[in-house]
Amino acid sequence: MAREIVTEPPVGELYVQTLGRFAIWQNGERRPDNVWGRDKARQLFQYLITYRRRFTIKERIMDDLWPALDPDKADRDFKVALNALNTALQPDRPSRTLSVYVARQGASYGLNGEAPIRLDVTEFEDGLAAGSRAEGNDRPGAIAHYQEALKLYQGEYLPDTIYEDWASAERERLAALYLSGATRLARLLLEEGSIVEMLMWCQRVIALDPCWEEAYRLLMRGHMANGNRPLAMRVYRQCRAALAEELGIEPMAETIRLYEQVVAGEG
Repeated sequence: MAREIVTEPPVGELYVQTLGRFAIWQNGERRPDNVWGRDKARQLFQYLITYRRRFTIKERIMDDLWPALDPDKADRDFKVALNALNTALQPDRPSRTLSVYVARQGASYGLNGEAPIRLDVTEFEDGLAAGSRAEGNDRPGAIAHYQEALKLYQGEYLPDTIYEDWASAERERLAALYLSGATRLARLLLEEGSIVEMLMWCQRVIALDPCWEEAYRLLMRGHMANGNRPLAMRVYRQCRAALAEELGIEPMAETIRLYEQVVAGEG
């Protein structure tokens, strides 16, 4: 089906923060949290952000956001929420004109890909991808990309939707991206000899996921680089205890080998 054409010019760039908290800025001005008027209008916008890579059929949106309502009541509430959402983002939008930010394809809805919308989550992903591309031939550039991207991760994705099933997969995916990106940055920093910053990133990873073994191994190598073998051994014991408590498993063979090297003074 043909995509609806936006008939009104953009009203200004919209910047959306989803990591750590949910907030929007329009033309550089922070919009108040009560701008939505209705909680479901806010949730509908968050839903469209979560599924930003595609358009979602209205019936699926209604099932996810109004699971307890019959189809007629859910359809009514959907229309009310969509109108409140469009009003929040474009309060002066003339009647009978299409939204700049939300588009429709037949019976499906999604963010308008041509609208001036910036999402922290997209910039986070793009920055990590840029860091990965630069790793092979531009280590300082890769470090800079990772540092800038990871700054955007101020906390978990849409924390006010923690009990909503439709947001959980994206929340877990982004957390895993953060853990992987922070670990890759720590490894690069170790190679560059930036031990203090490397140790900081490893601790952040472990604080978020106490069973992320690669962070423990990097910590052990960092402490050995600083000549602190006792602290490296302590990190291994911390790793082993966390894995036993959380998962009931032993450390990986790679981690055990590194510990044996540390004990022998070879790490």
